[in-house]
Amino acid sequence: NLWMFFIGRIRKNLHMSLAFSPVGDAMRNRAKKFPALVNCTVIDWFQPWPMDALYNVGQKFLAPIEQLGPQDSPARQGILDFMPYSFEASGDQAKIFMQIERRFAYTTPKSFLELIKLYTTMVGQKVDQLEDQKDRLTNGLTKLRTTQEDVAALEEVLKEKAVVVQEKAAAADIFAEEVGREKAKVQEESDKAAIEAKQCKKIAADVAVQQESCERDLAAAEPLVQQAEAALDVLDKKDFQELKALAKPPAGVDEVCFAAMHLMAGVDPSVETDKKNLVKDLSWKGAVRMMSAPEKFLDALKGFKFAINDGHVPQINIEKARAIKDKMGETFSYEAMLKKSGACAGLCVFIINIIM
Repeated sequence: NLWMFFIGRIRKNLHMSLAFSPVGDAMRNRAKKFPALVNCTVIDWFQPWPMDALYNVGQKFLAPIEQLGPQDSPARQGILDFMPYSFEASGDQAKIFMQIERRFAYTTPKSFLELIKLYTTMVGQKVDQLEDQKDRLTNGLTKLRTTQEDVAALEEVLKEKAVVVQEKAAAADIFAEEVGREKAKVQEESDKAAIEAKQCKKIAADVAVQQESCERDLAAAEPLVQQAEAALDVLDKKDFQELKALAKPPAGVDEVCFAAMHLMAGVDPSVETDKKNLVKDLSWKGAVRMMSAPEKFLDALKGFKFAINDGHVPQINIEKARAIKDKMGETFSYEAMLKKSGACAGLCVFIINIIM
């Protein structure tokens, strides 16, 4: 009797709510397997959301997107109005589809939320793509303007030298007319002026060749420098704090740090150098000293691009770092170093893109 009393109380007081989506075959299959879901329950069908509710939901989820403009801008209002309109239009087409094909095509509130999520994701991706293209175009235009200014300065120097040549040639002609006896000297001055003019022409040709070479090198190096900077973006000072805290680093980690020391020799004051401006202490202790201030070390790596552009990085630094990479072979890679240290893996990608 006690057990029956217990079961009776449960049947009287226990209430359960089950929520099913009509989309797909899941609800139909469950109803076939468990008829009690239909026979022993009270079914409450949720009706479609009204247009005002859809509008308010869209307004809430699209409010953080600054790219749509102010809250009262026509573009934002147009998008907010289109969201519930498109949802309602989809529902109307679903009814027509049901009448023609005798098949259901459900449009649920979750479908509306997925529509908003898809839209916000696409807007974010497109904005990021446009920002990236803008940055690349700005950098390219800056390089072109700088090159144009340098070429213009060289052209001015050539013009000045051309004027000097012309003056010397005119002076030589006058001197030849006035003093016949000095004809040999006048001829000599004319020859010198001709030689100088030839040299000026050669300088102009060399400048044009050098400009084309610089543009090709810049176009080839720019993606590598961007990849090197992207490798540093995923690192922070905590990664280098963990790396320098290693008393005995795993095999290969010290070699990657030695390559970084060669690159930073003469650029970062934390790397001690000898009289030849080479690394003085090529050891793990010296590597830890280089990373003693992780935040400054990370800033120095990010500013390495500007040191290269200013000509402050000797070629021997690149060659010594490349020698370590060639000696390590396939172990000098992101995948191999990631198993040992995340900071070392990022540093490895940075070095590879710099020395390439």
